[in-house]
Amino acid sequence: MIDNNEKQQRSIADSSGFPLQLRVAEVVKKSSNWKLKLEEHPWRSTNSEGFIDIVAQKAEDHLFQIMVFECKRVRQAAWVFLIPQMAPSKYTHVRLFDSQHSDARWERFDWHSDWEANPESYESKYCSVPGQEQGRRNLLERTAAEIAEATEALAHQEKALTDTGDTSNLELTRIYIPVIVTTADLAVAHFEPGSVSLQDGCLPHDTRFVGVPYVRFRKALTTEIEIRGMSSISKEHARSERTIFVVNAEELANFLEAWEIGP
Repeated sequence: MIDNNEKQQRSIADSSGFPLQLRVAEVVKKSSNWKLKLEEHPWRSTNSEGFIDIVAQKAEDHLFQIMVFECKRVRQAAWVFLIPQMAPSKYTHVRLFDSQHSDARWERFDWHSDWEANPESYESKYCSVPGQEQGRRNLLERTAAEIAEATEALAHQEKALTDTGDTSNLELTRIYIPVIVTTADLAVAHFEPGSVSLQDGCLPHDTRFVGVPYVRFRKALTTEIEIRGMSSISKEHARSERTIFVVNAEELANFLEAWEIGP
């Protein structure tokens, strides 16, 4: 029989999210394509700091794919991604951080849209989660912004370590893939935006809800603006977009096995 003390202790341990994180690490270890590289890795940027839950790596010749995981345990919750189209397509394109060293210099070190990745999935910039407050970043948006920042920090750490060695003949490309693994049920809502009620602001009755194993969350996640000659606010908005993969925890093994990326 479980006494009250054990119930309390179990509740405290479960609420930390660490059990889910440890289980996700085991899924990565059992993957045929990925190797567990780091757990609880510290990072720091100009404005923030924290710990990356899990870092996994897949290496092929001079191409290093780095998956950066944030684990989110939520209870009896669904995350609904809104897609304002009645018949949306699934996508393979992504905007990820990559670093490329060639001809004795870093040719790329930023977020780029030059990659395509499988498995294909729906893409959305709008996600409704329980407890959301209008005008404020919800749980997913906050988590996505943090993992994007952590991903950049990790890339800077690896670049700094690389630069301490002889890079005269170094040829390498690193691609960083931010992934949020969650226990939330994931769904997409397809609808015609012109049919949204202006009386109550609710979705139309013919909205289609479809459960999905994973989704691309693509959104402008940084407020930093760079002055680049004839640049415009629209170009800077596009530059600040990042692709964050959101994966249901029970589908993670399938996601890892199906993963492929190319230019």
